[in-house]
Amino acid sequence: MNKRAIKSLFVGALTFFLVTLVFLFDSIDLKAAGCGVVSITSVTINGGNVNIAVAASDLPDSDDGVFYLFAEKVYQNEPTGSALAALPMAANVAFQVPLGFNTAQNRLYDKFQVAVLQGGRLVPVSNARYITNPEAIASAAPKAKNGGKKGIILDSAKIGNGNNEVVDLGVQQAAYNINLEDVVGGDGAIKFDYNGKSYGFDSVHMSQYDHCVRTTSSQGIGLTMVLLNPYSKGEEFMISPTSRGGIGKCSYYMMNTSEEKGLEYLEAVVSFLAERYNGQNGYGQIENWVIGNEINAKNAWNYSSVADELSYAQLYADSLRVCYNAIKSKNATATVCISLDQNWTKVHNTGYYSARSMIEAINAVVINQGNFDWAVAEHPYNYPMIWTSFWTPKDAECASMIQHSIDTPYLSMENIEQLTDYLMLPAMRNTKGAVRPVLLTEIGYSSTQGDEAQASAIVYAYQRVMNNKYIKMIIFNRQTDFPLEVSDGLSVGLTAMDGRRKLAYEYFKNMNGASSGTYVQRAASYMGIADWNGAMNAR
Repeated sequence: MNKRAIKSLFVGALTFFLVTLVFLFDSIDLKAAGCGVVSITSVTINGGNVNIAVAASDLPDSDDGVFYLFAEKVYQNEPTGSALAALPMAANVAFQVPLGFNTAQNRLYDKFQVAVLQGGRLVPVSNARYITNPEAIASAAPKAKNGGKKGIILDSAKIGNGNNEVVDLGVQQAAYNINLEDVVGGDGAIKFDYNGKSYGFDSVHMSQYDHCVRTTSSQGIGLTMVLLNPYSKGEEFMISPTSRGGIGKCSYYMMNTSEEKGLEYLEAVVSFLAERYNGQNGYGQIENWVIGNEINAKNAWNYSSVADELSYAQLYADSLRVCYNAIKSKNATATVCISLDQNWTKVHNTGYYSARSMIEAINAVVINQGNFDWAVAEHPYNYPMIWTSFWTPKDAECASMIQHSIDTPYLSMENIEQLTDYLMLPAMRNTKGAVRPVLLTEIGYSSTQGDEAQASAIVYAYQRVMNNKYIKMIIFNRQTDFPLEVSDGLSVGLTAMDGRRKLAYEYFKNMNGASSGTYVQRAASYMGIADWNGAMNAR
């Protein structure tokens, strides 16, 4: 990556950060209130307590010389009720309050803010900041089931019960979906006590999810679960108030962190799932969680009527953080991801954001409120998606969409290194200074241009991942052709709907075994790639 691109991206990320500060505090007279001189620098769990560190470069005006600490729910925008604690104002102040985990006073999801008394009124003078180390109270820290990168989206009809296709294929990673409404609705037979309340979750759907997780775990396969939020009649409280005007127009909706009931249910259901599947309870182990699907394509996959990108990013970041804290408090080694599609800088319409601008917006609001170690789940399909033979582009316009540049309109497996190069930028790294992991959780190639084209593309994509240390896995879509996708020209399964195993089945099975070199050579020959190592753009 050239220096100009690095500088441009760094400035872009910084701009988002600064704009977010204004966005978050635009209703407050910052100078009068003292914001900017008082900051909460960290909020961390220590045993059964929360430690809140406050730094002041100057002391704001105050009637009594006291800092008041407040805890606010996600949906609250200013201090309300009584202060949790009060300490004399100073350049450095350390608050400590009880965490209250799994009680009615649970602070795991709260944001903390400092206020002072000015003219007889409590005025916020600091940023609002969340707990950033929920893993400190985790009841489990399981090791990964499989360190390999070769994955598939599971066919629910082929999970266990005598079907060992994934074992025959040598699958190391798998992906599956959970609809939150499936868990919340139904018979309510599974009782879960959380934060002093009892919740009833559906035993019928949970038995299906249990079967999936337990089976893959027993097969030594790492499992990635995608949390989806469809609409279900009578469960409107699960979707954001900004989403309800779009009911029936979208597959999935923004999770609800904007209302008390919705927030409480989201905390409870994700905590329930994370605990059940942390590898310690006999139900199996989920290692990676993806929050939503392709959230930059909001009108298609994560509907909200909010048009401003930073406002939308704030809503999504709120749900991401709630899920992250719930999951990590039950499984310290779990990875929690945002989900993006292949439209890197290209914007289709007003209901769409580019993946890059979405990452920048999410990163900005998260850093301002307490950075945490989210990862990236990316779907780098070809452009166009139905064109498998990317080595011979459909036309010049299609060829121009895939560039070895950080400003490329689209990401595909041809230029996937651009994503990891971008995440290597200092502004995008995680709390430990490391590059955030990338999980390619959905990528598929259609056999409509021939079985050999599909099979060769799969080998190429897998080899690209094996040559990039920042990419944790590649999950191919899918085991078996799916009717709706086939009707759209996407016959991406390793097996056809009639049960015929395509050539892709053989290539997938052998592309990482003892004979992998043979399949690499066959793919390279078919694709006309003379310098295979050079084509890998290793990282």
